[in-house]
Amino acid sequence: MSETRAPRLTSRYRLLKAALLLLTSLALLLAYLYWAQDKRSGPLLSDLRLLPIESEGTPGHGGNLLAIETRLQPADYQSRERLRLKFATYLEQAREAGILSAASIVALPEHVGTGLFAIGEKPEVQQARTLRDAMQWMALSNPWDYLRWQLDNSSDDRRTEAVLRSRAKHMAKAYQAIFSSLAREYGVTLVAGSIVLPEPYIEKERLYIGEGPLRQVSLVFDPEGRILPPLHHKQQLTRYERRYSDAPDQPEHGFSATPLGRLEVIFGCEEPSPKAELSVRLGPAEDACQPPADHRQLTVRTLGLPWNLVGSPRRADPVDHRLPVRLHNHWLPES
Repeated sequence: MSETRAPRLTSRYRLLKAALLLLTSLALLLAYLYWAQDKRSGPLLSDLRLLPIESEGTPGHGGNLLAIETRLQPADYQSRERLRLKFATYLEQAREAGILSAASIVALPEHVGTGLFAIGEKPEVQQARTLRDAMQWMALSNPWDYLRWQLDNSSDDRRTEAVLRSRAKHMAKAYQAIFSSLAREYGVTLVAGSIVLPEPYIEKERLYIGEGPLRQVSLVFDPEGRILPPLHHKQQLTRYERRYSDAPDQPEHGFSATPLGRLEVIFGCEEPSPKAELSVRLGPAEDACQPPADHRQLTVRTLGLPWNLVGSPRRADPVDHRLPVRLHNHWLPES
């Protein structure tokens, strides 16, 4: 072989190798983009079994407080319809049992709205056992939105903050649509659990998001499905919640005007205001805080949340089966 031919073959081999590498990379990129766009989820099953009803007090015309204490699962967040059906099942059960009326205040568990980031997402997100795994799949499934928000935050859990910010508009819209319709259909005042959103606010009876820090808030809806201001903020965050969200700088007590009186929503072991006529406490288990000071307070226990939303992002949510699911009804005495 001549000395001039050998370099030509080497050059052609390098070009062929580069071309094959380019084609392979392009094929992998196209496959990834197709996978990222395909949001079809698998047939996960929700637990829609009826809950035992526990009632306290004497039925009358004073109204009642009703806590829906259930374990939420990733399958409940496959779509708006799935999450709505979950709570419609229990509300229908309560209506048939004769414990729902226009004088009923129904409360849902803490973080029920935060899991809405997974609505319509891939089965890998739904099947993730930990928050860290769920957020990794969310990042891979939504690379452009994720990268945008990953570069624009400085929290201790940048991945979770980026995902929640990228999905915030969809979450806020779904949260209001689901729980407003449930309050309207069943004609009750509904404390719609809580949701984490960037600097949320209410304007013209709609829930909107801002550009500030992530906050955990709860909304209350009247029997017509309208928002009853104000937003109720969580003041005392858990260790893991502080990794991606903040509490308001100036704690303040706000009251929603309900048919039963001024209602305050508090979280964890926060102290209710003496000015509140009613208070609903979202999480944790009943024995973790001081017992209610009077009969016009209700605790909604947090029994189980998908992806361990209130615990370690690296560990699966431990399920305490000693705390049974239930509808906890409390009849209020007539004024």
